[in-house]
Amino acid sequence: MRSRRNIPGALLLVIAATLAGCAQTPQRPDVANDDGLVPVPGAMLDELFVAPNVSLAHYKRVIVDPVEINFKDGWRKQHPDMSNHDFEVFRSRLAAMLHKTLVKEFARGGYVLAESPDQDVLRVKPGIVDADFAAPEVGDAKSTVVMDEGRMTLSLQGYDAPSGALVARARDEERDPKERQAKRADRISAYVLAQRIFDEWAAEVRSALDVAQVKAGARTPRQ
Repeated sequence: MRSRRNIPGALLLVIAATLAGCAQTPQRPDVANDDGLVPVPGAMLDELFVAPNVSLAHYKRVIVDPVEINFKDGWRKQHPDMSNHDFEVFRSRLAAMLHKTLVKEFARGGYVLAESPDQDVLRVKPGIVDADFAAPEVGDAKSTVVMDEGRMTLSLQGYDAPSGALVARARDEERDPKERQAKRADRISAYVLAQRIFDEWAAEVRSALDVAQVKAGARTPRQ
């Protein structure tokens, strides 16, 4: 994860400059193991790649796919006290939280949620990988003291909805901002940490699309 807490506009300017002046027709990847995207240098995400001949400026609506979530290898075995039912509830709630946050943030930015893959629709596929929380199996009545409450890697792919062509993808590792401080951790604190991460990340995703449109003269930015 690259530090970006004090300069959120940097990513937006980079992605806007990269995308806004390009052609409108998405290009499909040539081969399966090479999606044809190019890295955006200096972006304040761990990874940001865009299609070299694509603009996001004409996208006015979005479809947000259900969130896929996977935990760090071995995480489930490290938490044997969590029942299978509680694990599924925890995983489903995290996925629902991120989806709801993205939908709310896009709507706040003036983007209409679409139901069909029309020409002005960007299909967004969000995901969580390597999710790692310290003590989500601990109930409300008790907690455990930890130094690092959790971390996860957030991923997102953006597709031109009518053609299905991949036009952008990003990955970014997020972690407990107070990982060097002892703290009590339980299921509730895990949700609080996750929501804090989701709120910030969703705002950056929406703002990047918004700035790309403003750069192309397509709209007035929303605050």
